[in-house]
Amino acid sequence: MYSKVIVIFFSLFLLVNNSHAQQNFDSVQITSTPIGSGYYVLYGAGGNIGVYVGNEGIILIDDQFAPMSERIKTAIAGISNLDIKFLINTHWHGDHTGGNENFAADGAVIVAHEYVRRRMSMEVFLPLYSSRSTPPSPVGALPSVTFTEDISFYWDDETITAIHVPNAHTDTDAFVHFANANIIHMGDLLWTDSYPRIDVQYGGGSVNGYISALERTLELADENTQFISGHGPIPAKGKRYVENYLVMLRTVRDRVSSMIEDGMSEMDVIRARPTREFDAEWVDENSYIDADMFARIMYISLNK
Repeated sequence: MYSKVIVIFFSLFLLVNNSHAQQNFDSVQITSTPIGSGYYVLYGAGGNIGVYVGNEGIILIDDQFAPMSERIKTAIAGISNLDIKFLINTHWHGDHTGGNENFAADGAVIVAHEYVRRRMSMEVFLPLYSSRSTPPSPVGALPSVTFTEDISFYWDDETITAIHVPNAHTDTDAFVHFANANIIHMGDLLWTDSYPRIDVQYGGGSVNGYISALERTLELADENTQFISGHGPIPAKGKRYVENYLVMLRTVRDRVSSMIEDGMSEMDVIRARPTREFDAEWVDENSYIDADMFARIMYISLNK
């Protein structure tokens, strides 16, 4: 009986996810929000984009889907007429790297962790989130500069460092620290409109790695740090928000871990609603990862 329920649940989620993946971008507008002198966040379809405008040119963090590239370029042109010199990918997912080829064709140097290039170079199947595989990216979309631990850019008086965190949202993640501006672009290490997606099956992600990644970002933060989320609005009181986010993650992880030790099945865990007191803050009708899927992610990650 449980297996039939799981199959039905999984099939419904795939239907929703495939609809999301095939969305029509025609009506999507790019909006720009300044967060400091020379620093902006662009919102549209997919992961939030960070923009830093220096005297020598622009550094971009992520680039959403390919059909959005011209609108993104138009929005950036409204900020500055300087060229985009570097584009840093926080991880390999297409809603953060889909525009790589378009921006590289204009002269931007694509920079990412070495595993981003590896993942983008192969066919990838993540059955928890899609019934279809992701084909290899064209060569022109692949990062041309990669790093293993971290890489720094010294841009005018700013120091920008991309720091790899292993086995978190995926096995390709890096957050980007703007030291002087006190800004951290989290990529999909932080979601403010949903429970987080974690690629726990074949994407190299893990709940414990995700928690460790957040702990590492907090080591660089103070009460004035601005955190740019991968999805959703920038949280007010950023450090406090991330600390509360960690409380949620640890609490749900510990509950699910205890349930697994007690012999509960995946469906038992979902029905027990281990996220119950957090749902009001992190779930609404538009959330990509709802309470049931998040419980399932936790179960799969902790039951390996």
